[in-house]
Amino acid sequence: MRKVAIVIGIIILIIIVAAVVFAATFDVNKYRGTIQSELEKRLGRQVTLGDMHLSLLPPSFRVQSLAIADDPRLRSEKPFVQAQELDVTVKLLPLLHKSVEVSSLNLQRPTVELIKNPQGVWNFASIGPTQEQNAPATPTQQPSANKPSPEKQASPPQPNQPNAGANQKTQQFALDRLVIQDGQVAITDQQAKAPRTVYDHIDVTLKNFSPDQPFTVDAAAHLPGSGAQEVRLQGDGGPLVQGQPAATPFHGTLSLKQVGIADLSKFLNSPALVNTDGTISGETKIVNEGGKLTASGQTNIQNAKIHGIDLGYPIAAQYDVTDELLADLLTIRNTTIKLGPTPLFINGTVNSKDTPAQLNVNLKANNVSIAEMAKLAASSGMALTPGTTVTGNVNADINARGPADKPGLNGTVNGSNIQMSGKDAPQPVQIPAINLNLTPAQIQSNNFNVTSGGTTVNAQFALRDYLAKTPLVDATLKAPNAALPALLSMAKAYGVKGVDKINGAGTLNLDMHAAGPLRAISSDEIMKALNGTLNLNFNNVKYSGADINHELASIAGFLNKSNTASQGFTNILRMTGNVLVKNGIAQTNNLQALLDLGNLGVAGTANLVTQELNLHATAVLSKDFTQKIGGNSVGGFMQTALANNQGELVIPALITGTFSNPRFAPDMQQVAQMKLKGFVPNFNNPAGAVSGLLGNLLGQQAQQQQNQQQQSSPQQTQQQQQQQQNPVQQLIGIFGKKKQQQQQPQPPPK
Repeated sequence: MRKVAIVIGIIILIIIVAAVVFAATFDVNKYRGTIQSELEKRLGRQVTLGDMHLSLLPPSFRVQSLAIADDPRLRSEKPFVQAQELDVTVKLLPLLHKSVEVSSLNLQRPTVELIKNPQGVWNFASIGPTQEQNAPATPTQQPSANKPSPEKQASPPQPNQPNAGANQKTQQFALDRLVIQDGQVAITDQQAKAPRTVYDHIDVTLKNFSPDQPFTVDAAAHLPGSGAQEVRLQGDGGPLVQGQPAATPFHGTLSLKQVGIADLSKFLNSPALVNTDGTISGETKIVNEGGKLTASGQTNIQNAKIHGIDLGYPIAAQYDVTDELLADLLTIRNTTIKLGPTPLFINGTVNSKDTPAQLNVNLKANNVSIAEMAKLAASSGMALTPGTTVTGNVNADINARGPADKPGLNGTVNGSNIQMSGKDAPQPVQIPAINLNLTPAQIQSNNFNVTSGGTTVNAQFALRDYLAKTPLVDATLKAPNAALPALLSMAKAYGVKGVDKINGAGTLNLDMHAAGPLRAISSDEIMKALNGTLNLNFNNVKYSGADINHELASIAGFLNKSNTASQGFTNILRMTGNVLVKNGIAQTNNLQALLDLGNLGVAGTANLVTQELNLHATAVLSKDFTQKIGGNSVGGFMQTALANNQGELVIPALITGTFSNPRFAPDMQQVAQMKLKGFVPNFNNPAGAVSGLLGNLLGQQAQQQQNQQQQSSPQQTQQQQQQQQNPVQQLIGIFGKKKQQQQQPQPPPK
């Protein structure tokens, strides 16, 4: 036995040595032409192979710089497949007989180009031998005197000949294993005219592949970042449906493990997920039979953020949908989306055959909390200030039908016991009840009340022709004798810009009406359509936008004498006046504010959309304060400051910039007018000179700002002509009646 073992060992050693010698001396590159030719026959594409190396354990060879050309009819500049390295496992003995039998392929860092032509056919559909290559070589049947007997004629059945060709093709395509490591896939959809999209870091393992037999696939995409960050598709597919790969049967699962939404957005190159983040996980069962794909499962999103704002609750989705791939029709059944504990129910269809997609979708919410939906709206920037807490209940039954970008809406939304509060709105804002009625023609609210403290604002709005390019808004806000703190709370809760610079007490009579066409449904466009009046009577107001006292002292040149350092805010003891709003431009010529150093009169305009200021101010210092700072000896006397006949110092100033960041400068034009006319205002009427001398100028400036905002149309042109006919009368006639009595009356222009 010992001698037998020694003999066997010697034989094994000889075989090993022979194999090593064979591997060292055998040049597989001699067979490159044969291998390349066989691959071209199988693929029906031009194949280029680089340097090759043979390995015996297992029997395989490695190819450098593989390239497989694309379908020549596509005229693509890039190859269909390109790989740095290709490992091919083959059977050794057939190779020695110049026959190649490939059992597996392993592509390392390949690039695959997938192209759908304008007719909807993918470039991989033409892979394989042509019909001429597959057709059996049989002679044409001709009548002959030596015609064989019927029995012999039936022996090779003609119907089986095409199947024989198919079997030959199947044998050519059969692979035990196909592996793609760290691949890159680029997709170009010429039918949808979509740009080329690249997907990177993809691993694919395909087992028992044959076009007319079932096969197993395991594909995974690994995204960069912390956590698992894996998207994986596993299942069994096949046989392939030639010409219609979407109809290929498939049964499997799609799983997402701790995938970052921001990373997924970059991977998919999807603008829909921009400014969104969180961690998404879930599992979906997928069944595709005859081009009808059914997907059911659940997905969860943790730590969801929109525009960097944490929603503070998870989002979960349970769904059961069917996508008819050939018809591009998605049917949504029994789908529930939970915003925290709040469920929303969705069902309907989405037809993607047309562009944009056609919707017929229904959304229901049955007496659910509004808190989570309000957080989502605030984070998305749709409404409300981020950080605002909203409570209350809502019932909704909405059907959306039509193009996805502008669907027509039918249904109702009913809200009750709604309350908003937060750090920017310390005084709670309440809406006892609000009802919305939605039709394809308009969205109409009921007449509802918004309350805060003891103040009630009556509101109503309608949005007509909202499917048109220029929908029409019709909204009203009325609040007689409203308290300033309550109005500030309402404005801050909703997210109105600029009001965070103001706090104080007093009352305001509000009567606003927004009416007219909108270029877009946005708060800025609605603000441009705003018209109405404001009557102010405030006291103890703090404005944190600037220190007006310090700015006026700097203009007049008595900063050193007043020992006034900038505080960054202004205390306004009392503020009164009237404001007219025309198409989003606020105008005034009788606004008065009592400051620590004197009385300030203001006239001019403020753009409510951009917050841009164009104001002329006149500050009249009291006689005592004037004497305290040196009277006529101030640095700017007779240049930037004047004195009236009562010994009061007068400082004209221009205020530009924005409400949050105003800029102050000497008003040299007003100084010149005062010197020329000899009309210098007094402490009790600081705005008299502004309205009397600059009223016409302000009217023209207000008209210019309105013209810049409005879009040209016959109706708007007619309004502009009316304003140009009487700019001063409209401005002074509303707010300046008392001032006109003090001046010489002039007949209104006709």
